[in-house]
Amino acid sequence: MNTKEKFRLILAFIAVSVVFASCKDNDNENEVEQNVKFAMSLDMPLNINSPSLTGATATLTNVQTKKTYVAKNFRRAGTQYVDTTEVPEGNYTLDIRGGISYNLDTTIVNTSVKATESNVIVNKTSTGNDMSHKTIALNTYNAQDGFVISEMFFTGTLTPEGKQYSNDQYIKIANNSDSVLYADGLAFVESSFMTVSKFDYTPDIMNQAMTIDAIYIIPGSGKDHPIKPGQEITLALNAKNHKEINANSIDLSNADFEFYDVSSNPKFSDDDNPNVPNLANWYDYSNTYFTLHNRGYHSYAIAKPETDKETFLRNYYYKYSYVMSANGNSYTMNKDGYKLPNSWIIDAVNLSIAASYQWNVVSASLDAGWAHCGSIDADKTRFSKAVVRKKSGNRFIDTNNSTEDFESDATPTLLK
Repeated sequence: MNTKEKFRLILAFIAVSVVFASCKDNDNENEVEQNVKFAMSLDMPLNINSPSLTGATATLTNVQTKKTYVAKNFRRAGTQYVDTTEVPEGNYTLDIRGGISYNLDTTIVNTSVKATESNVIVNKTSTGNDMSHKTIALNTYNAQDGFVISEMFFTGTLTPEGKQYSNDQYIKIANNSDSVLYADGLAFVESSFMTVSKFDYTPDIMNQAMTIDAIYIIPGSGKDHPIKPGQEITLALNAKNHKEINANSIDLSNADFEFYDVSSNPKFSDDDNPNVPNLANWYDYSNTYFTLHNRGYHSYAIAKPETDKETFLRNYYYKYSYVMSANGNSYTMNKDGYKLPNSWIIDAVNLSIAASYQWNVVSASLDAGWAHCGSIDADKTRFSKAVVRKKSGNRFIDTNNSTEDFESDATPTLLK
C-alpha cells in the first residue's frame, strides 16, 4: 500500500469515527430523565402542643449529579405536613428547614425546626407506581447548636486559713462543632427547682420548658464574638485575680465575660472589671448578686432565646403551685418564675449529690443524668473541684447524659 492509499484509509477511518460519535451524542441528547413523584410527610417534634409549621423548605440534592430540587408548599394533613415534588430516580440527600409556633402553657412560642436525611432512594415501586414516599421527623434547633457547657466550677476554694471562698466560680462554654459559631445572644440560665427537693409542680411543664430563676445573655449584635471549633470561653462570676485575696484561688481577670449585678443592698455590692464585658442580666432572683450554688443543687443550661428581653419578661412569666408537707400538715405554696422553652435550650447539666439526690429538674431529652462534686451534703472534700466534660479526641462527649459525659470531682482546668 502506497502513501496515498494509507492517507485515504486514515481519512475514511476518521470519517466513520465522527459518524459513530455523532450518533452517540444524538442518543444522549434524546435521552429523557424519568421523573418520579416524591411525597414527603413531616412529623412534628415531640412534646410540642398545637404546632403550626411555617416557611418549610425541603431541598433534595442528587448524590450523582449534584443537582438540587426544592419543595416548599407544605400543607397540613392531619397531624403532619405534606408536599410532593418530581425528581429523577436516584440517590438523594434531604435537608428540611422551617419554623413552627406552638403553645406552651399560656404562651405562644416560635422556634426553628430541621431534619436531614442521607441515602434517600427515589425510584418507582415494584408495581410500577411512579410515587416514592418518605416520612421525616422534624426536630427543634437554633443556629447555635454545637455549643456545650464544658466545665462548671461552682464549689469555690478554701483560703490558707481554711475559710470558704466562692467568688472564684466560673463556667466554660465550648464550640463543639466543625465551624465557627458566634456566642452573641447565648444565654446562661439556672433552674428554679432543685435536684434535692422533689415536688409535684402545677401546671407541670417540665417536658416543654425549664423553670428558671436567673438568665444572663452574652452581648453582641450577631457576629461580635466568633468562637472557633474546639475553642472555649470563660464566664466568671467575678472577673479578677482572686490569688491576690486567696493564694489557693484562680486568676480570672482575663475571663471572656463576667456576671455583674447592681445590688439593692449596699452591704453586698458586686465588683465590675471594666476590661471584661458584662453579661446582660435579663432576670435574677437575688436582690444582691448572682452566685452558683456551691454544693450543686440546681441545674444549668445554655440557650438561644428567640425573643427580646421585654417580650420574654412579659410573655414567659410562669405561676405555679405545689404542696409542702411538714409535721403532718400540708400547705399549698404559690410561686412564680420564668419558663424557658426546651426548644430554645442547646445544652443542659443537672447537678446534685448522691446522698440528697431526688430527681432531675430538666426534661430527660435535655439531660438524662447528673454530675457532682462531693457525695454528701456540705461535703468538705468538694472544694477546688469541678465537673469537667470528657473528650474523645478533639471533640467533647455529648450524649445528653451528664453522668456519662462529665468527670465529676475533677480538678478545675484553671487550677491546673
